[in-house]
Amino acid sequence: MSTTQKAATLYQLQQLDLELERLYAEQQALLILLQGDPALKKLRAEDTTAQQQLQSGLQAQKDAEWALEELNRRLHTQEQRLYSGMVTNAKELHALQQEVQHLQAQQNRQEELTLEMLLATESLQEDARRKAEALRQAEEKWAEENAAGTVRREQLEAKQQELQARRAQSVASLDGELLKRYEALRRTKQGRAVSKVEQSSCQWCRVILTPSEMQRVRISSELQTCSNCGRILYYDR
Repeated sequence: MSTTQKAATLYQLQQLDLELERLYAEQQALLILLQGDPALKKLRAEDTTAQQQLQSGLQAQKDAEWALEELNRRLHTQEQRLYSGMVTNAKELHALQQEVQHLQAQQNRQEELTLEMLLATESLQEDARRKAEALRQAEEKWAEENAAGTVRREQLEAKQQELQARRAQSVASLDGELLKRYEALRRTKQGRAVSKVEQSSCQWCRVILTPSEMQRVRISSELQTCSNCGRILYYDR
């Protein structure tokens, strides 16, 4: 790829990036508009809270069930020992009986706790379902009332995907170091890493290039930068 082609590719990449930034800004403004209804915001917040509470409830239920399974396992093991006839020492047998009784009491308490967790989770699930349904209905109503905005949002998303695909193609044709240089300049040059040369002037800062600078821009084997603003110069022959 020649120097002119590199500069042209960077300039085209910049145009894509600027258009993507513009689309993003429009999307954000549209999102604020579409989410601006206070009642809808309240329903969204309630739905988020309900979903978070449900996840916490499901985790608590899972922990309770796991604890019950562990107690059942321990109790089963100790009961097998107790009734196997293998333990004959009276003192050891008495201790084993006490442990089994203790585990049975723990099992009963854990079963009650697990049932409470199950009932609480069912209640949370129903609450989350109601909140989700209320939000769905409200969003459908809002979408009907703001159909034009919804259509525009879809258009913006489609355009954004198209530009992202074109950007990926441009990036793939560039050397890694050159791309890094471009990205670094964009961060420090207000999003404009490349400036087109028009009428022997830097399009960005309007400084007139000297004849020797113009000559280098036209024929040099290396990318040239504006002596004033530091941006890569692109001369469209």
